[in-house]
Amino acid sequence: LTFIDDEEEIRQIGGFKTKKEANLERDKVVAQLVNHTYVVYPKIKSDEYFEYWLEIVMKPDLTYNSYMSYRNVINNYVITYFKNYYINQINIGHIQKFYNEVANKYKSIARLSKAVLNAAFSYAKKNNLISVNPTLNVKLPKGIETTYKKVQVIDIEKTFNIEQIKLVIEKSKQTPIYMHMLFALLMGLRKQEINGLKYSDIDYVNRKLYLERQLGVDPNKSKEDCKKKTYTKQEIKLKTFSSERVLDIPDMVFEAILEQRKIYEANRKRRINDKTTPFTDLDYICCSTYGHPRSKGFHKRHYDKLLKDNNLPKIKFHDLRHTYTTLLLMNNHDLKAVSELL
Repeated sequence: LTFIDDEEEIRQIGGFKTKKEANLERDKVVAQLVNHTYVVYPKIKSDEYFEYWLEIVMKPDLTYNSYMSYRNVINNYVITYFKNYYINQINIGHIQKFYNEVANKYKSIARLSKAVLNAAFSYAKKNNLISVNPTLNVKLPKGIETTYKKVQVIDIEKTFNIEQIKLVIEKSKQTPIYMHMLFALLMGLRKQEINGLKYSDIDYVNRKLYLERQLGVDPNKSKEDCKKKTYTKQEIKLKTFSSERVLDIPDMVFEAILEQRKIYEANRKRRINDKTTPFTDLDYICCSTYGHPRSKGFHKRHYDKLLKDNNLPKIKFHDLRHTYTTLLLMNNHDLKAVSELL
C-alpha cells in the first residue's frame, strides 16, 4: 500500500486451505483497491473514531456553538449507541434504528444527528476507513423535516414595522447600544458580528463595510489561555464561509460611525496617560470607554428597557435581523440579493 505521504506498507493475508481460496481472496482485494472500497484499518472502534473526527478534524473549523452542538450529539447519543461496534461494521440498518430511537425522544437532535453522521461517515469513506458510507439514502422518520422549504414565511409578529423602527432608532440614541441597533436594523448584522466590527473594516471612500470576523468563544482555547474577561470575546471566524461579505453602508449608519469614531478618539486621548486603567486601542466600533470589546450579552439589559419604556413588542434582538430581511422582501427586493446581504 502507498499512502498520500508516499509512505509504503506491505500487507499480507494468509491462512487459506487451498490455492483456489487464496486466489479468490486476492482477486477480491484487487477489485476493492480498483473500486476504492478497500479498508486499510478494519479494527477501528467507533467511539475512538467519532472522538478523533470531532476533536481533530472538525473542531478547528467550527464556531464554539457549533462545536458544542456536535459534541452533545457525539458524546450523548452517537458514541453511546455505537460503542460496541467497529466503524466498519456499522451498516444502513444500524443507522436507521439510531435515527428512529433518537427521533422518538428529540426531533431536533435527530435532525442534527443526521447532519453529524453524514459528515463523519463521508470523511471515513474518503479516507478508506469504511468500504461503503452507511448514511447514504437513509432518511429520518416521517414528519421530521431535514431541508428548508423553498417558501419565505414572514412572521410579522416577530418584526417591527417601519414606524416602530424609526421610534426605536431615535430612542436608542440615548443608550449604549445605539450602534448595535443601527447595524442590526439597517444592515441585518448578527450581534456577535456587530461586536467584532472595527474601524479598519470601513472603506470610507466607497462607504463599504468588510465583514471579516465575529467575537465569541474560540473552541480551541481554554479560559486559562485567555486574558481575564476575554474568554467570550475572542476574534473568531464568521458563522459560515459565505458570512464574509462586503456591504454598502447606509448614510445614517455611516454618519453614526463617524460620530462614534470621534468619541473613540476622545476616550483614547483622555486616558492615554492613565496608568491605572489605560485605554485599550483595539479599534472596535462597539466598545467601552476604555476600548474593551462588548460581550455577547451586553445589549440585553439596555435592549429590554428600550422596548419596555417605549411600549414596543417584546421581540428578541436577533429578530431585528429578521425585521431587516422582512422589510426588504415586502418591498420586492430580489430574494437572492437579500440572501447575499445576510
